[in-house]
Amino acid sequence: MLVICEDCAKRYNIDENRITGEKAKFSCKECGHIIVVEKPQAAASLSESKQSADEKGMAHVTSGTESPEERLMTKISPLIAAASMRKKSSSKSKGLPLAAYILLTLITGFLMVGGAFGYLYFEYIPEIINHQIELRTAVITESFSGVIQKPLLRGDDQQVNKEAQRASKLPGVAYAAVINSKGDMVAGFVSDLDRFNKKFEMRVKAKGIPVEVFAQNKLPFGVDRANTRITVGGQTIYDEVASIPESGGEVHVGIYVADVDDAIREVIVSPLTFSILATILVVGFIIFLLLTRAIAKPMQELTNVANRISLGEMDLVVKSSGPREMRDLASAFERMRHSIKGALERLSK
Repeated sequence: MLVICEDCAKRYNIDENRITGEKAKFSCKECGHIIVVEKPQAAASLSESKQSADEKGMAHVTSGTESPEERLMTKISPLIAAASMRKKSSSKSKGLPLAAYILLTLITGFLMVGGAFGYLYFEYIPEIINHQIELRTAVITESFSGVIQKPLLRGDDQQVNKEAQRASKLPGVAYAAVINSKGDMVAGFVSDLDRFNKKFEMRVKAKGIPVEVFAQNKLPFGVDRANTRITVGGQTIYDEVASIPESGGEVHVGIYVADVDDAIREVIVSPLTFSILATILVVGFIIFLLLTRAIAKPMQELTNVANRISLGEMDLVVKSSGPREMRDLASAFERMRHSIKGALERLSK
């Protein structure tokens, strides 16, 4: 008896006399599908079963003079049934679509770029801020100490106070002060008392800048310049002290750290930065649409065509579209269609 595998259509000639019992099972050598073979019953039983199947509309009786088309359909019916089963199973296939993988790849790329920018920001921005504060304070201190050197040597306190007041009004400067060789403050001015707490404000208005403020950044012996961050009246100040040549005195210049931080952050977190990020997002979305249209859509169309061919539409032409690889795949499907169609035509003869 002839047995055809439902999955790959491979044919087997089975000796029915070797079947023990009513059924027998064996594995297809081509695809591994388990084939169940029922042993033919007696002629009377077979006739009754056919009659019963006819009454239920489940049997198909062929005459000895069936047409070539009917013989062809009889031979390829297992193929069509198997293809139909594959189509049903493919419609329930698991996994994400190609568009989701493309989107995940783009999102991963954006996160990596954002992480790199975040790392650079937290790793190098503080160093840049400190460097900018040091440069700014050093320039103001050097200029201030050079201007008051001669007035201080002459004892011209009025000129010293004038230069200290001028230095304190420079942008970002918190205060400017001059201390003589005895440790007494000759001149000291605060730029904006409103930025400090009330206690410090009242003390400055009553007695001037407290000398103990400058004790937080003492000039070591044998050193001409020193700097550090100190807290004054609730404000973080970058204080630089420099010796005044030949006078034995020193100058203190304080810079608001918050002002420098804000200035650098305004440059980084600016409309230009957000415009660049928005442009990157828009370009990424456009790339996503182009990739989806160029790859996912032709692949879906090719899948639909392949399913229709598997159901017997052998005259359906497979059209090439999309990237070169998709066109090559479509051409391979078209050649396969011609081969299957030719094989079926030879089989019907």
